[in-house]
Amino acid sequence: MAASSSSNVNNEANISEQQGFVVVSWNVLHLIHEINHTYDLSPVINRYSIKENWSNEQQRLNDIIKTLSDILVKYSSIECFICLQEVPGDLLPMLDVMIHAHVGPVLINKPMVHVRSYPRVPTTRRGPRQPLYINPSESLVTIHYNPYVADANKPVDNRMGATSTLLNDRAYWTQCPCDPGKGALSIVTSSGLTVVNIHVPFKEQHAMSLLNSLHWPRQDTPFVLVGDINRQASAFMHMIQTVTNGKPSAGLLCSIAPDKPTRVGLEQDGTLKKYSIDHYLVSASLRNLTTAPALVYDNIGDISDHFPIVLQFNSM
Repeated sequence: MAASSSSNVNNEANISEQQGFVVVSWNVLHLIHEINHTYDLSPVINRYSIKENWSNEQQRLNDIIKTLSDILVKYSSIECFICLQEVPGDLLPMLDVMIHAHVGPVLINKPMVHVRSYPRVPTTRRGPRQPLYINPSESLVTIHYNPYVADANKPVDNRMGATSTLLNDRAYWTQCPCDPGKGALSIVTSSGLTVVNIHVPFKEQHAMSLLNSLHWPRQDTPFVLVGDINRQASAFMHMIQTVTNGKPSAGLLCSIAPDKPTRVGLEQDGTLKKYSIDHYLVSASLRNLTTAPALVYDNIGDISDHFPIVLQFNSM
């Protein structure tokens, strides 16, 4: 996290009011889950011939990095949040290398990378093989880049009109009480914007336990929640209404779903099945600023069982 700053926070707030931002979400897939649960019905395992050679996972990780690199470059002119779920430990140093490579040529300053790892470390249930990962841990990762504020460790580059205000995020971790492999990573910027990167459990009781543990906005402050929701938007919205009932945020949160399916898999007969289970929850104050519906990057092929989704917010 960046060092604290004595700079005028209101200055950054004014910048945020003038500039838009984008929130990207992608469950990149921890492949151990795919091996354990859909080994014979996985487009990802088929594409990378994982059954023949587990070391082919490295090529998939390379493809993930290339996709994330393209996304980061595409949105490098505005404030950008990239929220990742199911991040394997081996991908973490690769993310760091990718980000460092873009600082200077493309990025004005170094993005903040917030990482929170689950207490549960996935293990394969199949017979003894070579290890799939050197570091099999699983994490939520949020990358935050803002060209309009300064990195604490670099001189200010005024190409984009950056100010002396530091990129000074506050990060909060919410572990699911019932599932050691699910949680939420909340980032609060100095301007007051909250972005929550969440992986919601499939079981409703577990999902409700996580949602009840979150700190919901006390009023109609700028708020974005996104991630692998594991259910359709209508079902999730019903849960949100239950969780926020009687709270200041009740009725002030809106669902924004992509216009295409966000997850793919195979039926028992080998036919393709598609789901829409990755979507956004935004505060009413931001609803009219979005370029809804959210975009789905479904042209990347079967790198993961989920596609990246993108929602852009216009100037506030």
